[in-house]
Amino acid sequence: MREKIKSGYLYVLIHPSNPDLYKIGVTTQLPKKRLAAHNSNYKEYAGKVVKETGQKWTIKTYIEVPDPYWAETVFWGATGLADIPYRRGIEIEKMDWKTVEVGLEAAKKAGVRLPDPIPDYVYAYTARMKKRLEGRDIKLLGLVRSKFGKANFQCSNGHEWRTIPELVAEGSGCPKCGIGERAPEEIIQKVKPGVLFLLVHPDKPGFIEIKLTLGTLEQCYENDVRDGWEVHRYRNVEEPVLAESLIWELLGIPKPIGNGPVKADLKKAEQAFRELIYRMQSEIALAEKKKETKK
Repeated sequence: MREKIKSGYLYVLIHPSNPDLYKIGVTTQLPKKRLAAHNSNYKEYAGKVVKETGQKWTIKTYIEVPDPYWAETVFWGATGLADIPYRRGIEIEKMDWKTVEVGLEAAKKAGVRLPDPIPDYVYAYTARMKKRLEGRDIKLLGLVRSKFGKANFQCSNGHEWRTIPELVAEGSGCPKCGIGERAPEEIIQKVKPGVLFLLVHPDKPGFIEIKLTLGTLEQCYENDVRDGWEVHRYRNVEEPVLAESLIWELLGIPKPIGNGPVKADLKKAEQAFRELIYRMQSEIALAEKKKETKK
């Protein structure tokens, strides 16, 4: 699952509303194509600037780079602006041209990043995204390293964009042509996630009950609070069968026939719920690595 690095461009856009306002971006397409997208997509921050001012961005300069997203990282690191709190993927900043030049010189020398071992959670996030993209005519380009960071996508019409992956996972489609857009309810119905509950009873100290229900938390919650049992912990799980299997393994208790209450130490059960997500990520990563070796 190593990311296939594709060469491209790091570009600098300027805006007539302010000579010190720059938009920094990267693309594997021609920068003119990205410029057109920035000037027409009013949902993105750059497009909002266009809509609010009535003036369009223009290209100041661009450089060809072998690893665009690494070059972008190096650019911001060289400017000293990489760690501005709450940037949230917004690559528009007021700065003087000398600062931009420093970033460009660093980006030119950045080369290709050295490959790092892929963490288990990246395998898990990526597998989750691919599952949610099935049948939507959208392809994930590379990996999902953070649900709320940025990832790259391409629709079957050839449009590429970079956005918060969780937005796509929840149903948003191509911002250019709309392909792949789905209602969140439709995605939930297709991927069949679940919720794993740890239930306790005020009149039954020393006993717990593990309950797995398919659906979202909102759909499941009321159905699992009954007969005096209370929700003590819960986990949203994308792979319900795997989650149920692992929780009993972590508890060290055989799954009871009929899924009734079992005698168990509550602190141990709480710890099992804390460890569950990491164990799931590990198991999913192992399965994905096995797929890679078979290719």
